[in-house]
Amino acid sequence: MSRSKAIRAVIRFAGATDLQPLLRLVASYYKFDSIAWHERTCRRALRKLLGDRSLGRVWVIDSGAALVGYMVLAYTYDLEFGGLEGMITDLYIAGSHRGEGLGTRMIATAREFCRDAGIGTIELQVSRENRAARSFYRALGFKAWDRIVMSIDVG
Repeated sequence: MSRSKAIRAVIRFAGATDLQPLLRLVASYYKFDSIAWHERTCRRALRKLLGDRSLGRVWVIDSGAALVGYMVLAYTYDLEFGGLEGMITDLYIAGSHRGEGLGTRMIATAREFCRDAGIGTIELQVSRENRAARSFYRALGFKAWDRIVMSIDVG
């Protein structure tokens, strides 16, 4: 796809009617990043996120013919960063559309949204092995902290 077509791609908030095509993108992202895929769990969580704006926002990249990318920004609260912050939990662009500036546009969209909403910090996670993504995020101004992510399943 040419850069001119990428420029015409629209970044917009996702709605309930985007659920099925979004799930296909999430499955592709999880496969790309070697994340265990549980469609039922993701469907339930995504449906809830799309219906409850107090949890965060979901954007999609709409090429006019199909959705070619998405981003999830969840709200967290951290005293270190002055309270409410945005956490980009997912940012994925289909392989055929990478390198067209869409990732930069998505991050700019999140920054503008957070600035307007009074959210002063955006965090994200990126795998250590994904050097291209780490380089991309550093070029946009993100900095790495000397911390590791730890989690526990409470189920």
